[in-house]
Amino acid sequence: MLANTPIWPVPGGQTDLGIAFAGHLAAHRRDPALTLGVPEFGWLDALRDRAQRTGDVHLTTLTDTMLGLLANPIAHTAFQADFMAAYEDARSHAFPLTRSLVAEHHRLLGLSRDYTLGCIDLGQVRRIEDEADADTSLKEFVRDMRAKLASTKLARHEVLRQVFDVYAEALVSRLLRERLGGRLKIFKIPETSVPGPDFECELDVVRQGRTATLHFYLEVKSLDIVAAPQRLREMMDDALDVQVELERQGNAGKRVAMAEGVVAPHQPFGGSPDYDPRSTRQAVENIVGKAAGNFKNTQFQRGPTFALANLLRLPLPGQGLSTLTRTYDDPMFGPGLSGALWHVAFGQVGKPIVRPEEFEGAGGGDGVLRRAGLLVDPALDLRTPGLIVLHWDDGYCFDGFLDPSWTDGGSWGPQDTEEVIRSLCGEYNDAVDSRASHYATYRRR
Repeated sequence: MLANTPIWPVPGGQTDLGIAFAGHLAAHRRDPALTLGVPEFGWLDALRDRAQRTGDVHLTTLTDTMLGLLANPIAHTAFQADFMAAYEDARSHAFPLTRSLVAEHHRLLGLSRDYTLGCIDLGQVRRIEDEADADTSLKEFVRDMRAKLASTKLARHEVLRQVFDVYAEALVSRLLRERLGGRLKIFKIPETSVPGPDFECELDVVRQGRTATLHFYLEVKSLDIVAAPQRLREMMDDALDVQVELERQGNAGKRVAMAEGVVAPHQPFGGSPDYDPRSTRQAVENIVGKAAGNFKNTQFQRGPTFALANLLRLPLPGQGLSTLTRTYDDPMFGPGLSGALWHVAFGQVGKPIVRPEEFEGAGGGDGVLRRAGLLVDPALDLRTPGLIVLHWDDGYCFDGFLDPSWTDGGSWGPQDTEEVIRSLCGEYNDAVDSRASHYATYRRR
């Protein structure tokens, strides 16, 4: 499932504008001259809240205009046009980045679908724009995304890939701040010709009744789908074929048109007889391969630097919390199943992988692993105290995997590594599977 945060956290209309809109819908939903089908409660509440919170004069005027129109719609001969003009102007003024991304969706509506665009969570982008007022890093991320969206030199799917890379860093920064509040200070490191990490961090921890501050870095990589960018074009063509088939059926007089499309980010370009959408092993190997090709040790030399892999475009099998352990039991699918993320971090070449049976008696053998985990691969030799994975599982999740033996040759020790992983992630494990008891039986988050 693609990540999806509501534009406004509380549904149903919570500001005076949202409440007025709810009343208008109830009173005039059957009147074609007064009905308003396009505006959403979430957007109206977000706009009004921002106007009241920031004191933005233009936005306040626009939201006041909408309130006035809703108060007496019959008195306005061009009610619908006037309301929609104020609504769209307000969205473009208050949240120009989010509005531009909405326009990208509208551009493809009824034609095709861009997978990368679908992976950008508009609710989170709206929050990033809101919080950018008081955060210089987020403000720079917003500016960078808007500049990339304005580009006309590249194919649109390539533009959106670039936008996503910036969005991924902004999202990590925002979610970690939200999780840890004032305990964490996280700063975007300006890019230079010298390779280095993406973020510098300071985390306050309490030890023996005193507050200590841990200094460390994050190197963030947003993993794209298998065989991108060729596969992205192929997926867009597949989505176009679906729309063509729906239109064909409609033109043929069918009252209900149906067509099937597949979103398969792990599938190789052009298809492959070996591809199996249910394979845990293939998902692990794809993620490891992508991450190993992105993380470079030159980015891990400033001090304790944690590798953070963003999997929002390259999703995991649905294993709940059990993805963090070597093997787990599932009451429905049987015992001894392989935890995907644990093997991404610590898997050993040649070890068998077990997946859920497709049907009773089919067996769960999924072949043997052909790639070593990121924290134990001697060829990669990643010099990091731990791996953090951002993914979606009924919400945004940071899962952590630590190497307690890692040291920087100075003051950093195993306690520091575990403090960071536990604080940033909550759920975590290590190479010896010492927390297996927490994850040994399948359960949702």
